[in-house]
Amino acid sequence: MKKDIQQAIKIFKEGGIVIFPTDTAFGIGCRIDDRKAVDRLFAIRKRPRTQATPVLVASIEQALPYLDSPLHIVRQLMEDYWPGALTIITPCKKEKIYSPIRGGGETVGIRMPDHSDILKVIASVGVAILGPSANIHGEKTPFSFEDLDPTLVRQVDFVLQGVCKEKTVSTVVDCSVDPFIVVRQGAVILSRKTCIVRIDSSKQHETEVVIRIGSIEKKKTIASVTHTSQQVLPLLETLLAENDLKFEDITSIEVDTGPGSFTGLRVGAAIGQTLGLLLGVPVNRKKAGAPIPLDYGIDRWKSDSH
Repeated sequence: MKKDIQQAIKIFKEGGIVIFPTDTAFGIGCRIDDRKAVDRLFAIRKRPRTQATPVLVASIEQALPYLDSPLHIVRQLMEDYWPGALTIITPCKKEKIYSPIRGGGETVGIRMPDHSDILKVIASVGVAILGPSANIHGEKTPFSFEDLDPTLVRQVDFVLQGVCKEKTVSTVVDCSVDPFIVVRQGAVILSRKTCIVRIDSSKQHETEVVIRIGSIEKKKTIASVTHTSQQVLPLLETLLAENDLKFEDITSIEVDTGPGSFTGLRVGAAIGQTLGLLLGVPVNRKKAGAPIPLDYGIDRWKSDSH
């Protein structure tokens, strides 16, 4: 591990404040569980304590203990877009998150950045870190090392140098409401609602297609003495039309991978993968283009998240 990464880990563990690169912009943070460090961070950035600040994690598993009964869509978005430029606002366990971090409210904005250096740091620190942009509140977001305010740099304990590959802000999505609301459109393009398609062609004589919009599910099933998997596309097309949707409205696809009928599973997987590639949407919680495993066995966040 590089010496500068080791030094950043050491400073975080000791309760210090570090400026660091992420995939989107340079951030400034401290460990989430050190209230003294959090107070100092807010003072340095001149951030009002009534305005929440984002939290960065190294994995979905590290994020979940901070969240309070997250909706299905929260886990779905994490698995589809993390690591990446998507900040998710969701209800949190208030006893685990110091009040200023959540702006005195009941939600937290949380993200897993797509930057190997800071992910190594967070994983080694062992707890989430705060991750607002490295600027005085209201000032310009720094997308390169040269953009950093020298006055701010002099007040922190360490600066981890590096490159931000996206050089833009993250998308902020509020999942404390259903369907979710896109608070700020950034690097990740999301529609205001999700349309998740589930295909189950595992049974030889029955095929089911489901669409899920927020918490609402609609489904169609066809049963026949002959093989029904070839009816997947007609079923899906009918179901979308009945709900005033188009194929372009699909935001994610889930395909049953068995166990079940070999022919049915093969057809379902092929259709799901082809649709994922054509529509550019995740399939089975993977990035679009990844193969399906064929194993048949709000305002408080707009200006501060980067």
